[in-house]
Amino acid sequence: MNTHILKLALVSLFLVATASASAQNVDSRVRSALDNAGLKYTITDNGNFKIPFDMGNGRTQVVVVNSKTYEFGGAEIREIFSVAAVVSSKSAFTQNNLFKLLELNETYKIGAWQIHGGESPYILQFAIRAGANTSSSILADLIKLAAKTADDMEQRLTEEDKH
Repeated sequence: MNTHILKLALVSLFLVATASASAQNVDSRVRSALDNAGLKYTITDNGNFKIPFDMGNGRTQVVVVNSKTYEFGGAEIREIFSVAAVVSSKSAFTQNNLFKLLELNETYKIGAWQIHGGESPYILQFAIRAGANTSSSILADLIKLAAKTADDMEQRLTEEDKH
């Protein structure tokens, strides 16, 4: 019986420690900005924020705002991205499609297409890098831009609604 209580106590401590570690990975600045912008979100296991959007016509799109930030030239930046396609083979992206994505990158004021993953699956996502302390209104605009851009491309490439 004492062994059972000890095991139960250890499991409880593990769950508390795991929840605490996960909470430490969540950037409170993002939470505050999303709350101020009135955007609904969930938090992933690694502390990132997933924001779902109703794009109309029965379509939805998810945008992820990373809690983790990076330093560059003294600036703290974070990534905002939305997935347009996931494929298992590099050959699924035709040369023509890749060239078109590169051409589109040149037209964007902010953000660009990127393929995430050095091995399968390959994830085509529209990514924006922004200051970690971006205001709630600008963050909301960037999130909406990522959602619309990725959803438009998803529809163009796949005619599906998976992301």
